[in-house]
Amino acid sequence: MLKSVDFLIVGGGISGRLLQLELSKRNESTLVIDLPENNHSTKVAAGLANPLVGKFFTIGWRAPEIFADLRSYYTDIETRLGASFFRPCSFKRIISSASEQNIWLSKAHKQKYNGFCSFSNEQIEGIHVNFGLLSVEQGGELRTPMFLKACNQLPTVNEQFDFKKLDITKNTYKAISFKKIIFCEGYKQIENPYFTDIIQVIPTKGEILDIETELEPKGDIYLGSVFLQHLEGKKWRAGATYEQNQTNLEPTEMMYDDLKVKLDNMLDLPYKIVDHYCGIRPASEDRKPILGTHPTYNTMYIMNGMGSKAVSLSPLLVKEMTDLLIDNIPLHADVDIARFC
Repeated sequence: MLKSVDFLIVGGGISGRLLQLELSKRNESTLVIDLPENNHSTKVAAGLANPLVGKFFTIGWRAPEIFADLRSYYTDIETRLGASFFRPCSFKRIISSASEQNIWLSKAHKQKYNGFCSFSNEQIEGIHVNFGLLSVEQGGELRTPMFLKACNQLPTVNEQFDFKKLDITKNTYKAISFKKIIFCEGYKQIENPYFTDIIQVIPTKGEILDIETELEPKGDIYLGSVFLQHLEGKKWRAGATYEQNQTNLEPTEMMYDDLKVKLDNMLDLPYKIVDHYCGIRPASEDRKPILGTHPTYNTMYIMNGMGSKAVSLSPLLVKEMTDLLIDNIPLHADVDIARFC
């Protein structure tokens, strides 16, 4: 006898779980199929939601829409799940050179920066701040392991998805019937036979160091040649590297050395490295997420390509994805898979 659900979601990372929560909020039945060991991006992610991106001080894509409701969005999710995993915070973006300072001065007058960031000559004991910094507001951090643990209460089958058991003409998977299926697989999309000829999610490896140091935590995330995120006590996380088309899950000596050099340039305190690990982010060719309907199968969908920005992008995009799934409201053209078809 078939178990029936409205929406079958393949992948239980940040995007898959937030989509499940949004659909259930709208009284739709859902089921996530996910092998937890596959969450190589979400489990190790820093979980940062930062409106200011890149070395040229760019305000991120659709930032006013994304960040205006970010805090209330995650507060509501915490209430629904009965857990705590999101913290609003500010970022301190270190200006590392006279050249970077000039780039900022050429942009500082623009209206789009109002409410997001401002220049400061603040000194931070233990961090090299010679050219000033930007105080970046409206950001936050998601403790991703705590979020994933809280989502265990949602309808889930803990197994590797088997494409041989999917019948898309009958909308069944094993003993499960569904109205629509959505693939939120992260970099594992490269193994999905239904989408590999349409789009390529680019697996992007990022390596991280956990360190112990006497840097005083003040609630801020520090951004420079690496990011510095306080974990607990004297423990901080420093990262991350960026290697495209890498799916090897072993950290490397080369990236260890690279992170250490960058950390030495930023941190003016002794430290001890206590851990070194990595994750694989799902990126896209044009650095925009990939959402939408399969061009051949109108009950099959994809939501992927968030890169390192799932915490900030997913809340807005899962709402728009749900609008498509339930009411057939078109997606924003920048993220619609139709741009690749």
